[in-house]
Amino acid sequence: MLRLMIVDDEQIIREALSEMIDYTSIGYELIATTKNGMEAYDFICDEYPDVVITDIRMPILNGLDLIERSMKSDSKITFILLSGYSEFEYAKQAMKYGVRYYLLKPTDKQELIDSLVSIRHELTLKEARRQKEQEHLLRDLQAPLEQSFIMEALERPEEFSSIYGKYQSLLSIRDSGLSACICSFVEESYLKTFLKDAGKICQAAGSPLEFPAIYVRNSAILILPANTLACQEEIRQALTILSYTGQSVSFDISFLHEATSEALFHTCLIKIARYERILLADRSTKIHEIRNNITSPWHISQLEESLLSARGETEVCHLLDTVFSPGIPLDTARNLALSLFLKLNPDEEQSLDIACDFFRRLYSCPNISKIRCLMEVVLIQKNTNSGVSKTSANIALLKTYVEQHLDSENLSLKWLAENYLFVSVGYLSKQFVKEEGMRFSDYLNKKRMEEAIRLMVYYHSDNIKNIARSVGFGANPQYFSQVFKRHTGFTPTDYIENLKQQ
Repeated sequence: MLRLMIVDDEQIIREALSEMIDYTSIGYELIATTKNGMEAYDFICDEYPDVVITDIRMPILNGLDLIERSMKSDSKITFILLSGYSEFEYAKQAMKYGVRYYLLKPTDKQELIDSLVSIRHELTLKEARRQKEQEHLLRDLQAPLEQSFIMEALERPEEFSSIYGKYQSLLSIRDSGLSACICSFVEESYLKTFLKDAGKICQAAGSPLEFPAIYVRNSAILILPANTLACQEEIRQALTILSYTGQSVSFDISFLHEATSEALFHTCLIKIARYERILLADRSTKIHEIRNNITSPWHISQLEESLLSARGETEVCHLLDTVFSPGIPLDTARNLALSLFLKLNPDEEQSLDIACDFFRRLYSCPNISKIRCLMEVVLIQKNTNSGVSKTSANIALLKTYVEQHLDSENLSLKWLAENYLFVSVGYLSKQFVKEEGMRFSDYLNKKRMEEAIRLMVYYHSDNIKNIARSVGFGANPQYFSQVFKRHTGFTPTDYIENLKQQ
């Protein structure tokens, strides 16, 4: 269901729009009606609607200002603009912000339904494209993710269940129905050829490889769909008779079964845990060596331990400068950043969307310097408030960021969740209210007004426009004045006059 919001200063119109249509029947949930732009903007900051139906002429913050301000913090919102014939010039202005839906008052029911259905269709197509892009992204990241999974699971076997849960959706591993084909006496000199032939044999038998082949000291483990005994025997016989130049003994083929895929991977990893050198062969039989050089789990483990014990941002930044030095290959830096991100973010707060947003940002970094800057945000978050719960640490980081960026017009819970904390906005919203006892928009406005008062008191500033800009209201001193009066009971001008008289 898409989340819908209605904004109009006339109660009779709000009620009419609310009752005019059975929104549920066309795929919408009406989550709020608000009576002015200021109320609407606060709600948008907290509840992130998909679609907003808004009037143009409203007190405090008009429809155009609402659209402009909202689009700066969340450009994904779709607006439907309501106006009278005399307001067409305003509608043309709204088109600058990408508003394409414009309805004349009195609103025609069918026109509104048609607009909402059209928007739902557009957003459905956008979501399909986003999911397809996400699938392509995960496909491109398959090899680094698979390596990261094996490395992390070997490094922390006591946490295997949570590690497996974190990677299962990223790697599209089914819950059950897998088996392992263990091929012994496979020498590394012809490993690539063997794996290519084995892949063809398994494919022909209806059991294509579902994970990269794992190779340790003359043994290869193939993860296949669990199949009938007859199918397994067909695969065993076909693999046994393979022969290569230099081969001294026949291959020994056996199968391993477990009730769940998690149990199967756990058993396989126990078998390879004692080997220092492990190879992974992806579906194109490209060989990846893991546990070596900078991407080894020893190095990552040492780095994580250092970061957790680091005292303050200075030490974290020094460690990052050491690790992400200019000489490190770009692919190696990306793989290390990927592994660290997945390791340092608890899976219960991780969603596939959030992880993919991070991956997208990581793989769009053109150089080591950009990767280092991205990881500075992620790792300082982990380092900050390490003695408290992750939830409390996130809220503390959010509050610190807000207080340091009060001049930004773009601050919203959604932006902070997706671009700074890498957590679900729904999760963050609930936790913020739980810990702070107020909505994020109320907290943001409170901090902005406190800063405005500080500027008036300590710097004797009486330029309302400059104060408004300094606390995140941009070129809209009227809106700032309304919020200020709501919080203090005075207009900014009256407040300054009172200060002068004291």
